[in-house]
Amino acid sequence: MINFDEIIKEVINEQSKRTIDKIDKAIEEKDIKKIKELHKENVDGKKGFHDFAVRWVNLTLKYLHKYGGDQGVLECMQEYAQTFYPPVVREWIEGYEKGNLKPEDFPFEDFMRNRATLWQMVHDNLQKWYQDEEKITFVLDPCNSGGFLVSECANEVVKTDKAHNWTYDRKIQCYCLNCTTMWEFGWYEWYGWPLFIMDVPEVGSEGKCTMVMYKDPANIPDEYYEKRGLTRKI
Repeated sequence: MINFDEIIKEVINEQSKRTIDKIDKAIEEKDIKKIKELHKENVDGKKGFHDFAVRWVNLTLKYLHKYGGDQGVLECMQEYAQTFYPPVVREWIEGYEKGNLKPEDFPFEDFMRNRATLWQMVHDNLQKWYQDEEKITFVLDPCNSGGFLVSECANEVVKTDKAHNWTYDRKIQCYCLNCTTMWEFGWYEWYGWPLFIMDVPEVGSEGKCTMVMYKDPANIPDEYYEKRGLTRKI
């Protein structure tokens, strides 16, 4: 016979308790061994849910792409981008659309802080940042979202049917259009320049993604626009 009383008692006292609350208690009790165990449990659980969520989005894109094709996925990502730009850039967007702000007013410092915070907090990603006189380079090696898919789930990945200028003239996985639409091609279309110029990972690779941001949009090389078939606006 199943002893439901014992099971419910265990669930209430153990499994349903938040790990962070258990960590707080262990800190109060100064139980270092328990703190380490719970920390690992929390990290592993976060990664497990994150990987599940990324694969779920990929599966959703599979059916969106099946019925809407490349264009349907692109339009979805465009709406996603314009709906979910973070607050750190929303004020600038609103000012730009009203004609009150210009590209040189863009809050680059706050934007970089936002990107770094988001990737370590949401994706728990190791990051590499570099700069020279003209640009800042942000590297995820590997990216723990789209990069995870191309490296760990290559057989499941949904790719575009064709190569487009907004897919770097090659077929890329649809999941990566999340970032490329929001920060490169969509940003160019709506606000005048690619905020990030991206090198997204190939399916089957180790998942490295590189993003380059020019400190002054006017310094983006002409070759970039020529290669993408875009007209320089700034």
